[in-house]
Amino acid sequence: MSLPNLDPVSLATTLAAALETMCFVIADPVDAADPLDVDRHASITIGDEEGAWKLFLSASDGVLVEIASGLMGLDPDELDVEQVLPGMIMELANIFGGEVINLLGGEERPLRPGIPCLEPGAFDGIPGSTSIALDAMGDALTVSFVPCDAGSVERAPA
Repeated sequence: MSLPNLDPVSLATTLAAALETMCFVIADPVDAADPLDVDRHASITIGDEEGAWKLFLSASDGVLVEIASGLMGLDPDELDVEQVLPGMIMELANIFGGEVINLLGGEERPLRPGIPCLEPGAFDGIPGSTSIALDAMGDALTVSFVPCDAGSVERAPA
């Protein structure tokens, strides 16, 4: 069994809902083809023995500051951006990965997340990828989901 196709509308709706309920940030889908100003990048793999995908996340510092301040209970100007934001984008990749696992796998196909990691730059897109963009209170997030080799997936312990 291969991984199912991921519908961009379902992905955008699911991730926007996660931002609102878990991170206290309102986000709306925007055209993924438009260039967006993003500052930080992370990824996480999702899969099982039969196949895997990699979620690439890019976000502006502005939205990451809003998320971090909400989750940490601090004013945005109290955050040490260089200390907090690298971990914040990896945690956001982890949150989004969990949402996608529920969207794609559920109880019928229990998918597992890998370990989030920082990426050196934004994902440029390849055939077979699903990409969305979200406007989160004037700041940008982009997410791309790409099929990858299941054997190369670094997974967290069960």
